[in-house]
Amino acid sequence: MHLISTSNLIEYLCLLFGIFFLIKDKATFWRISLVYILIVCLTETTAGIISKVYHHHNVTIYNIYMLLEATYVSYGLYYFLREYIKNIVYWILAVYCIILTISAFCIYDHGIHTYNSLTVSIMSVFFVVFSLLYFYVLLKDESFIDLKFHPAFWWIGGVLIFYFGGTLANFFDDIIQMKFFRDLNARTIIYTTLNAFLYGFWSYSFICRTRQRKLSL
Repeated sequence: MHLISTSNLIEYLCLLFGIFFLIKDKATFWRISLVYILIVCLTETTAGIISKVYHHHNVTIYNIYMLLEATYVSYGLYYFLREYIKNIVYWILAVYCIILTISAFCIYDHGIHTYNSLTVSIMSVFFVVFSLLYFYVLLKDESFIDLKFHPAFWWIGGVLIFYFGGTLANFFDDIIQMKFFRDLNARTIIYTTLNAFLYGFWSYSFICRTRQRKLSL
């Protein structure tokens, strides 16, 4: 049971929501979302087994997963921003190339067995900027949008909270390493909470997407 953390349970619940609400969705982004959540769950489970059962470092897995994460979130931001900004694809592609370049440099310089924290920090900052840009253009949109049923609002809301919170947590990393109970420290609590926001918001965006799809029939 020690292999399953609270964050893992949250991710698997999100996967169940995805299977239930997105399995019949024909839109490419939402199909990719379902596959991505599955990859998240498999990655976390594999990393947990390597670390807690075989007592080996699992950093390599996370460094590889990081590239998939950057790809999926970048595509999601493009998918929702393209409605408002015509040339957004070029900006997101440029940022994506920067992320890949930094990642390649860090792996070359430190090796793939060292956690690529610089890439995570740069990636998080860019994702926060694009998320804020989305909310800015959404605010300027004069058409009526019912936000409580708007999938893009909740999906990007989850991205903003998770990566903004993660950026602050990385900045104050030394402080949040303080332990409260045995192995439980502030960092664990913070990232579990951020995971709850991210996958909770994404799960609700799946519900909103199903409602949107049915109304468009």
